[in-house]
Amino acid sequence: MKRPPDGMSSLFLLMIAGAAACSGHDARGDLPESAGDGASGTASGSAPFAGSATFLPAYRVIGGGADVDRAAALAGALGLAEDGFRGGAFLAADGAIRYLDRARFQRLPTRKAAPPVPWFRDERGFATVPGDDAMDFEALAAIRVLPGPDAAARALDALGLARLPTGGDVAVGHSLFEAVDAQGRDVARAELDTQVSFREELEGLRLIGPGAKVRVTFDAEGAVTHLIYARRELERGEDVAIVPPAEAPALCAGALGGGLAALTSEPELVYYAPPLSREVRRILPHYVCSARRAVGDQVVDVRKAIVPAVMNAPRAAISARVDGAIATAEATVTGGAAPYSYRWVSSARSLDAADAGGPQVRLAPGDSVVRGQTETLSLHVTDADGLVATAARQIAFARAEPWSEAPPLSPAAPLSPGIAPGNEGRASVGAEWVGLCGGLDHSAANVDGLLKRFQASGVEKRFNWGDQRAWEIDFKDPALGGQDASFADSVDLTFYTGHANGVGLMFCSSMSDRFLHFSEAHWGNSNMEWMVVAACGPLQDDGGAWRFRWSGVFDGLHLLLGYATESFDDTTEGAMFAGYVLDDASPTPLRQAWATTAIEVQPDDEVIYAVMGAYGRGWTLPNYDDHFWGKGPVGPDLWGAERIGFWRISGPT
Repeated sequence: MKRPPDGMSSLFLLMIAGAAACSGHDARGDLPESAGDGASGTASGSAPFAGSATFLPAYRVIGGGADVDRAAALAGALGLAEDGFRGGAFLAADGAIRYLDRARFQRLPTRKAAPPVPWFRDERGFATVPGDDAMDFEALAAIRVLPGPDAAARALDALGLARLPTGGDVAVGHSLFEAVDAQGRDVARAELDTQVSFREELEGLRLIGPGAKVRVTFDAEGAVTHLIYARRELERGEDVAIVPPAEAPALCAGALGGGLAALTSEPELVYYAPPLSREVRRILPHYVCSARRAVGDQVVDVRKAIVPAVMNAPRAAISARVDGAIATAEATVTGGAAPYSYRWVSSARSLDAADAGGPQVRLAPGDSVVRGQTETLSLHVTDADGLVATAARQIAFARAEPWSEAPPLSPAAPLSPGIAPGNEGRASVGAEWVGLCGGLDHSAANVDGLLKRFQASGVEKRFNWGDQRAWEIDFKDPALGGQDASFADSVDLTFYTGHANGVGLMFCSSMSDRFLHFSEAHWGNSNMEWMVVAACGPLQDDGGAWRFRWSGVFDGLHLLLGYATESFDDTTEGAMFAGYVLDDASPTPLRQAWATTAIEVQPDDEVIYAVMGAYGRGWTLPNYDDHFWGKGPVGPDLWGAERIGFWRISGPT
């Protein structure tokens, strides 16, 4: 059923929220034996969910939400250019409709100004563009975005003409651009577009997830700049037993790391729709778990977890044996619905997909570099309904592998004058993450997907440290006792996922302590252009967090990409972001790639993503449209007096 635009049930507002952390394992083993008792809540009909119910209907998947003809009809109704679809295909391989106008999405009105100097090369000798596009304040102030009711009516009309169903509620939001001077005083603020999202409910409960995204974005001229239609056709099915709400806190506490975190709200019962790329038979109830934990004198909001609420959800376990330098691990799965798919992830090495996609995996140390003697082997099992069970096992080999504080470098040609060792003209990436030690099940897989995608494109991976091997000093400035010149600041792009807040990033190891304060980081003075923080924060605006705190980390850094609210733990975020950035046919600027990834991956449309950068003399914005090296134009570094202020762009997912 469609709701007319004047019946919009909600309005997106930028949320000012706290910090970050992450999710956990299946905790049904910790539930009391009474978890399956009780009366049915909704056996038939369309009665709303009763808070004391222990049964809810499953929803059977009876078809995809779109086909090629309807996708083409939608493109025609909205006037979408063919080159805005990846590969020119109106319908993606997974059955979603995705559109991005790279020239217009979040476009800023600019004028030409004198470029920053020097602008002609990067630390490794890579060519940069002049970076002479400057903010046009008059044009920014004159922007008048499409009113919400008008945008909603246009989106509804086009979807109706294409015979594409939507949810009953409409929510409207905007991309917000803000700029401040070096003292944090406002110099510009403007909404750039109007985003229309359609929400659905089943049994009076929210339907959320990457497989329940219908969203159209219009710029101020009324052109569509971004679109996602990812939706399945469903019908009401049989009742399934669920963990009752009274026992959901115990379920969430176990999923968020046991006693490491304290719940901050009652678990919310929802229906969760997995990505369309995951073939599923049914859509089932889940709980959304929110929590907070203390790290020294800091408090971080935990990255939210989505936990299956059905009693018969799958559970996984790992058995392992080590024979000298060879380890063999095997999965055991109970519950859920066959067939199962398997994904193994190691904390210390990259596992080939062909070798890590079955119920058994073998590990050999080889020549990989490991901090210490053990590694964590993680298992993700997905059943026929898309329910995911995770398990992990520490693997200790018979001998320690060598390691050093400096990442290994491959042979290089003689250095050009003025180029420091380690910056020899090869693009490189690295990652560090907090996973099981912080109650997060998905961090290892998130990073694994990112690094594999970069390596497949010929980009060197310099480091991948997780849990106790992820160290705060790897991100800290050497002048303050850190070693970021050998790690975080030694590569072009660093990816962190774990726990964060508006003050800094959390680590489990005491090397040198467990929290990186914003005042301890100065990035870009060695190499790094782009820092990604996939956590809850750090770009929120509580107490002026982004403008007064994180400006100090920009010392040649181009972009800081993250969230401005709590976010959800996820396994696909890194791979999707890298895929957009590195797409050979239509590579996406990093800012747009992060926004698009957040919109598609984050299951809740109240999550706010954000990107922060610096601007130069003459109000130039040299890095607003940065691509990754070799994929499009990259602006110059801004140092010292060339860096006179900062900007942030944010929006709802």
